[in-house]
Amino acid sequence: MGDPADVAPGGTAGVAPGGTAGVAPGGSADGPSGRPGSIRHGWLTLLGIVLLALNLRAAIAAVPPLLPDLQVDLGLGRGAAGLLTTLPVLCFGLLSPLAALLGRRIGIELALLGAMLGIVVGSLTRTLPHAGWLFVGTAIIGAGITVGNVLVPSAVKQHFAGRPGLATGLSTASLTTGATLAAAVSAPLAYGVGLGWRGSLLALGGLATIAVLGWLPQLRRRHQTVTSTASGDGRGSILRSPVTWQLALFMGTQSMLYYAMLTWLPSLLRDQGVDPTRAGAALALFNLLGIGTALLVPTLAVRRRDQRGLALVVCAGWAVGLIGLLTVPSLYPLWTSVAGLAQGAAISLTLTLLVLRARTPGSARELSGAVQSVGYLLGATGPVLVGWLRDLSTGWGVPLAALTVVTVGMAVSALGAGRNRQV
Repeated sequence: MGDPADVAPGGTAGVAPGGTAGVAPGGSADGPSGRPGSIRHGWLTLLGIVLLALNLRAAIAAVPPLLPDLQVDLGLGRGAAGLLTTLPVLCFGLLSPLAALLGRRIGIELALLGAMLGIVVGSLTRTLPHAGWLFVGTAIIGAGITVGNVLVPSAVKQHFAGRPGLATGLSTASLTTGATLAAAVSAPLAYGVGLGWRGSLLALGGLATIAVLGWLPQLRRRHQTVTSTASGDGRGSILRSPVTWQLALFMGTQSMLYYAMLTWLPSLLRDQGVDPTRAGAALALFNLLGIGTALLVPTLAVRRRDQRGLALVVCAGWAVGLIGLLTVPSLYPLWTSVAGLAQGAAISLTLTLLVLRARTPGSARELSGAVQSVGYLLGATGPVLVGWLRDLSTGWGVPLAALTVVTVGMAVSALGAGRNRQV
């Protein structure tokens, strides 16, 4: 989900990959799914998960349409401005194991509530009148989102073990919707409504308060994770598997592409003479089109024994979008659309592969933790690399060419990650 939603460290032990707990779509792991109260609780839980996921990219996606004015106001270069997107992604990579530990220690439900409160606090902090607070607040937001990245899928497995695909698809689509909404309205809020960039970021960060209210009922049903001790579930054995590193490279390259485009697409378009609102709308379209492919691709992937062909199609979509922006930038709505379809497909395929490549819930937990950490650390380099290359060059040709090379690495990793093998 970008990104995001995977078979998290801290997933529930004892639930088979396909889900054997017998929980109905609207049911819960807490009681018989046929009971009206249980069904009602199931839908309330699903709503809570959707509201949580809505905030797992919104606070990041709100920044890029405002970057040019933010840079001028605070005197930031492009490399420093790229850190505003890179910092949260670094948190994803560095803090994921701690997020899993937090879920085990205090329970998934309470940890997710703390994650949303962290996003609210970070949004308040980054609007304080000094550039340093902007980076501090961004790091706090990144830490909160990291907990959500890791534990939202655990909540899905806890409450919807019988049909995880429904809840996973909806949460991934909600994640993308949050990014789309934030990208679309951050510039109008700042310039049309007159809130300025600080007011716009604060308003969009405040969406997490709605998720807090929607998630509060779940605190009555706190679950603490039972860690599997099966011999095949150790982190060391996971890291020795080539499949782990192929998946990590696939996730890392798609993250590099997504976060680089998320950060710099509006600036690229504004350098071409596109006004700020249209540039923000292009970024919103880039995220919006990913919703459909995020829902579709998991269904296609699980019906195939081998996902290499599907993965290569996704890589081709990224390549077409980037080469189009490089060669015929005036057709940016078309290239943005193609890249948007590819990014939604890429993240959802990554998350699906994490499930398909794991033999047991324990190995899924360890595989997801390893791949997420390595992948996001690699992905964090994307925005800074593109900003640095843009500062060194006279236009966007060199950065776009570099991202096209990244798609080649993504395609190479797809040949291993998409093969029908398990850890």
